[in-house]
Amino acid sequence: MKINSTLSFLFFFLIGSQAFGSEFKTFISFTKSLKDSGPSEFLEGKLPVALIDSLDRLYEKSPYRYHFYEMQGKIFVQLPCTFDLYEIQGSNLVNKYSYFNRGYTCGTTPFVRDSTHYLLGGHGFWRNHMDLMFLDERHGSWELVVTKNQPANYFSSFVYQNSKGLVSLFGGMYNQRHGIESINPSGYFLDWETKTWKELEVKIEGLDMEVLAEKGGLFFIQSEDYAFWASTMGLKNIGWNLIEKESGKIFYFDSKNVDMGISPFLEVIGNVMRYATPSGELKSLDLDELRQESKEVGSIQLSNKVSLDGASSWSYGLFIVLVALGGLLVFKVIPRYGKENTFSLSSKKHDFLNLLIPLSGQLLTTETLDQLLGIDGQANFDSRRMKRARFINDINEQYFKQVGKELIVRDKKPEDKRYVYYKIQA
Repeated sequence: MKINSTLSFLFFFLIGSQAFGSEFKTFISFTKSLKDSGPSEFLEGKLPVALIDSLDRLYEKSPYRYHFYEMQGKIFVQLPCTFDLYEIQGSNLVNKYSYFNRGYTCGTTPFVRDSTHYLLGGHGFWRNHMDLMFLDERHGSWELVVTKNQPANYFSSFVYQNSKGLVSLFGGMYNQRHGIESINPSGYFLDWETKTWKELEVKIEGLDMEVLAEKGGLFFIQSEDYAFWASTMGLKNIGWNLIEKESGKIFYFDSKNVDMGISPFLEVIGNVMRYATPSGELKSLDLDELRQESKEVGSIQLSNKVSLDGASSWSYGLFIVLVALGGLLVFKVIPRYGKENTFSLSSKKHDFLNLLIPLSGQLLTTETLDQLLGIDGQANFDSRRMKRARFINDINEQYFKQVGKELIVRDKKPEDKRYVYYKIQA
């Protein structure tokens, strides 16, 4: 099974940003060699190496990376390719996730925003995705956050957040079932207020972004104010690079060293990164100082295609024409069509009632319900969801008139509350 981020990043480790207004603190352990070559404690004494030994015992067959971060003075650790999220309470590890699922979140991005734990993206089940989930601490489950214009089959671990939302760069589309495999030389922005994905453009002086995407080989990490990457590929203005998270400006420092990418641990407090060289020497890199010694070489900005604010005049004119034609359709065509088809729509409701009533007591998946309603063949997810909702409302309204209750009720199984089912209660 092939599950990758398409760009084959050499050392690709993501740091989840802390809540705004508090100092950024995170720690990543990559190998068991940490306890033999590193310090005895991290995160200003809040994380003893003994706790990492405890995780090694819990995940003896599979540990390769532990991602620790701080939220509201507490230390948490997220495990890759799982939904497991532990809170450190003294010398104990308390799992905040109460269920058991695997295979959907390899490469996922854990982060904190508004005092809430989130996961973004991942690859598994032969495809990429950028699903956004939050931790429902009351029930111990990860719940889906529905976003608009989510790029299909897309994934990247090169993700950072700023005050406006989340930025995802240099990812790729992959879906083995449909033969999809392609690189994305730019990226996407998730507007946090509207939960809408928008296309981005990355521009670096003297560099074809397609070449950068094809060569890959980037180590990436995030600090409080910067997204930092390092590369040895030898391209123009690519070496040690910084992105100012708020402005989107890209800076270049002439260095090809990637020791931080092969260190057994990586600690970031504020904008200072601490790691070990292959010889075991401890090193610190102050990204504020690096920024002062770097030159500006590019920027990240919203694509012209994403909204009317950045659209060209001809596309705006086309939009106006389409709106006018839509108005003509609404006032002239649709009323007549509705009158001619009132009986057929009513007949459909009766057909659905006859189809669903014998299934009383059953829990139907979204896919099964779509098949029964005859909308499973529609490729557009949003269109399918809207039609499903309309059908359910119409069916429930008619059934309520007949027997005084709704026929289709949304439900969730107690063993996994992330998935929605539809209960038929005739």
